[in-house]
Amino acid sequence: MTISKDALNDEVFRVGVLSDTHGRLNGAVFTLFEGVDCIFHAGDVGKSQVIRELELIAPVHAIRGNTDPFDLPFPEVLDTSHKGIRFHVRHVVPTSGRSLEFFTMRMDADVVLFGHTHVPFLEKVRGTLFLNPGAISRSRVPAETAAVITVRGGEIAATVHDLVAHEFPVRVRYPAAAGA
Repeated sequence: MTISKDALNDEVFRVGVLSDTHGRLNGAVFTLFEGVDCIFHAGDVGKSQVIRELELIAPVHAIRGNTDPFDLPFPEVLDTSHKGIRFHVRHVVPTSGRSLEFFTMRMDADVVLFGHTHVPFLEKVRGTLFLNPGAISRSRVPAETAAVITVRGGEIAATVHDLVAHEFPVRVRYPAAAGA
């Protein structure tokens, strides 16, 4: 998908995406998200400590999911843009049948981020990228996944990464203590 915005012609940036942490982070997230411009959390955060830890990496945009306590200070839906790319974030997005096509008719977004199912989902529909990064908690599926969106010259690409695989060295704390 190509975004025709002059400001993005030579722009390169990365965005970290995760969902359904349910109060815990896999330490591989710190390596995967190293150098991202910002992070989106698509709900079911669990504990505010998760967001504080992610903020050590980059600014975080988070929404509340269906299991989050009401005292977490996040909206249920977020519409924002980052460097000219329009993001729509909500916890639940129906993906069956023609629901994504109908969704694009109602939304003005380049990227729709969501969670809830704990299963990664990546599809482009009518010029909109739909991405569910999966989950870090293993409550429904035996995987722990997160995603990275890369925008290069207006072209949007996303990759879902398995955090349990040995692809990423795990850091217990971020950033590493001085002298470590």
